[in-house]
Amino acid sequence: MKKTAIVILIILTLLPISLLALKADFKFTKVCVGSETMLFNTSTPYDSIYKVVWDLNGDGVFNDEVGDTVFVAFPTAGAYNIGIKVISFNGGQDAVYKPVPVASLQVAFSLDYSCWNLPVHFFNESIIQEDVALQYVWDFGDGTSGSLQPNPTHNYSAAGGYTVRLTVVTSFGCIDSAKTTISIQNPPIVDITFSGDTVFPLGDSVIATIVGSYDSVFWSTGERTNSIIIRESGHYFVQGYLADCYGEKYFTISAVEDHTVRIMTVITPNADGFNDRWEIFNLDELEPCQVEIYNRWGQKVFSASPYNNEWDGTDNGRPLSNDTYYYFLRCKDGNLQKGTINIVK
Repeated sequence: MKKTAIVILIILTLLPISLLALKADFKFTKVCVGSETMLFNTSTPYDSIYKVVWDLNGDGVFNDEVGDTVFVAFPTAGAYNIGIKVISFNGGQDAVYKPVPVASLQVAFSLDYSCWNLPVHFFNESIIQEDVALQYVWDFGDGTSGSLQPNPTHNYSAAGGYTVRLTVVTSFGCIDSAKTTISIQNPPIVDITFSGDTVFPLGDSVIATIVGSYDSVFWSTGERTNSIIIRESGHYFVQGYLADCYGEKYFTISAVEDHTVRIMTVITPNADGFNDRWEIFNLDELEPCQVEIYNRWGQKVFSASPYNNEWDGTDNGRPLSNDTYYYFLRCKDGNLQKGTINIVK
């Protein structure tokens, strides 16, 4: 049997490189203001490119630079619209625009308290454009290890002057720092005086007053006056602020069940239902009693016999001013008792 050989001839026709699709593209380095940005051509196919031209100001005209690689120093931070156009040997061309970022960094910070017994809070206020922070380095100026946190807290062990520095590094390699000298103060020493006893029978009260002058005062009750009236048992404190530094004082008040005869030293006749009248607690142990009350000039403002806890801080119905008044009390035992009453509204 005769065999027949079949030969198949395959002819491959290779297209010239110049006929392949031309695609313009470029890459760039990320820099900070003050450094040159490098722009370099990555268009394809490379062998078919005859000319490379650049538009560096985004005006649509490719007449600013020529060549595969160019260097340009942009004057300010921002995203610049940069274009590249490539022209092939056969006259084909392609162009592309890209935003090219140029970063800037300006380091700044602030702090709140400046007292050695308080944690000092530092706040990063750095301004970064077209970039992000990569690292924060804090030097608190007291020989400690510092911090790498954006907004750290630091406790100083002694009063004095300290130079604090913050250095910031961005992902583009921008580096900047800022420093300032801070003064860490000794806290003020706070003390309190009391008008009345800190242990008193239920229904009575005591006035607590901070000693000295402060920029501001804060009590645990939320009040911000120099003196407060306390009617209930509890643990209290007061803070006195001077130049962003404060001292504080803690104290305890006890209102107790007590059958001992006690005489109020403070009344607050403001119609709030608390201490509106001057009372002798457990009066029934003493009565009948005769009372006379005088102002600081020796003028009688009230008298009663017998007294029934009715004086409301008035003189014949006229409200008396905040001041100290003096009482004289004589009860069934015949003994004369005298003391002071403070009117506080």
